[in-house]
Amino acid sequence: MQDFDIVVVGGGHNGLVAANYLADAGYQVAVCESNPAVGGMTATSTAIDAAPQHLINSFSVDAFFWDSFPASADLNLDQYGLRRNEIDPGHLYLHPEGGSIGFWCDPTRTADDIRRFSPADARAYLEFAEMLGCFSDIMLRLARTNPVRPDPSAIGYAARRALSRRRQVSDLLHLPISSVSEIIAERFSHQVVRDALHASSGSTVPNDMSGTGVAFLWLATMHRFTCKRPVGGVQAIPDALARRLQAKQGTVVTNSPVAEIVVNGRRAAGLRLVDGTRIGARKAVVASCDPRTALGTLVPSQVLPAQTISAVENIPVTNLNYGQAKVDLALNGTVTMKRHQDWRRDDLDVRRPSHMIGTEAGMRRLFAKSAAGLLPNAEELSLWPVIPTALDPTQAPPGQDTVYLYCAVVPYAPDGGWDSAKDKFAETVLDAAALYYGGLRDLEIGRQVLTNDDIAKRTHACGGNVAHVDMVLSRSGPLRPARGLGGYTTPVEGLYLGSSGSHPGGGITGGPGYLAARKVIKDLRPRRLVRRPPWSNLF
Repeated sequence: MQDFDIVVVGGGHNGLVAANYLADAGYQVAVCESNPAVGGMTATSTAIDAAPQHLINSFSVDAFFWDSFPASADLNLDQYGLRRNEIDPGHLYLHPEGGSIGFWCDPTRTADDIRRFSPADARAYLEFAEMLGCFSDIMLRLARTNPVRPDPSAIGYAARRALSRRRQVSDLLHLPISSVSEIIAERFSHQVVRDALHASSGSTVPNDMSGTGVAFLWLATMHRFTCKRPVGGVQAIPDALARRLQAKQGTVVTNSPVAEIVVNGRRAAGLRLVDGTRIGARKAVVASCDPRTALGTLVPSQVLPAQTISAVENIPVTNLNYGQAKVDLALNGTVTMKRHQDWRRDDLDVRRPSHMIGTEAGMRRLFAKSAAGLLPNAEELSLWPVIPTALDPTQAPPGQDTVYLYCAVVPYAPDGGWDSAKDKFAETVLDAAALYYGGLRDLEIGRQVLTNDDIAKRTHACGGNVAHVDMVLSRSGPLRPARGLGGYTTPVEGLYLGSSGSHPGGGITGGPGYLAARKVIKDLRPRRLVRRPPWSNLF
């Protein structure tokens, strides 16, 4: 048995971020990953057998929150091979009739696009973007601190930032508890503009639901940083993290599925792998797998209090029964976007940004049908497509494309099950995409179709949930993933949670890994008397 100071379960980007911070703190660290390569849901591979030279981003493709969190600056991954291509606008809304709205880093350029449809909405957007900027400043500062015991400086900053926009305080307080639909309806009137904001809100639960307004945080991020997409696919981020960790004398072990987190005397003492190998942890274990797997499967149930077992069993992972699915295509040529390119009449290459497709009316029907287990029609789909090779030709042979078609909302469990529905669904997705992309069917070499079921099998995440835990208000901040587990610690001494199932949540941020590592480092310091906030026990 080999011993380390700290062992990390899972080689996704959060686990690797945590490992790097722990190695920088002087600890001997090992990361155990079940798959043949690190990456988890930030993986790129040759996933289509008929196209072995086409790189496919099976889960994530854009890391638009990465620069908003400390790991991006702290870990200097460019020194370990990470290269990124900039694209502005990072996202481009495509309307079915040929129009488009770019979400540029400079909000005035977005307003200029909106002005083609409505001068009044352009003015409203600039006011909205200013308010979102303040909201983003506050939320991102709070997202970088432990939600159970936040840094006083974070609380102070949030208060000062809110007071600096006294006239907007009401809007700032209203935004995170409001629905996407009411926020849009209060400010914008032109249907194309409304369609664009509905499609770009990022909601995977109904836009009419209270609390979905916080999804506009990503829009504020678009105006904070220029979008940068990793060269070679999103896998470049975990690969650079792994190289950095190894340069710091850390260890990365792949093809090593974990069977059990070993607990001795109510303290996490290491791992037992599926093949029987034991890996000792002298000081701590960090679980960057989803929390239901960590505490509900890997930890022996007899060591957890009944209250914790119940809380873990009730961690929501089915996204209120709205699923996600995607279709990846490998093409023997390049797709065209003639209608949308001709409409713009400027020098923007519309193939290069990430795209958003959907309408307000179509999405309303999409949510209703998906909730009932019914497959949507082509015109109802909400798609977030990308042509990765348009910005990074290294991901396919010369003159050939890959196309990433992410379906933000589908039935979680369609009538009859996904086995019988998957092929029909894929054809519906291609029917929808064909309105925007010329040549998809004629150029297709092969495809990959993934549903929540497939994502669960590939990544071992419960429910195939890409955020590990539903991104809803009741699972935010100190309540993520569950009451009593919001501060990265668990009832097992020395066992910490550090995946996107913890605060601040999903997306490629490195935030949960960073905060989990900070908590471990703090706990391993020499003990001293610390006065705990009186409200900390509430969580």
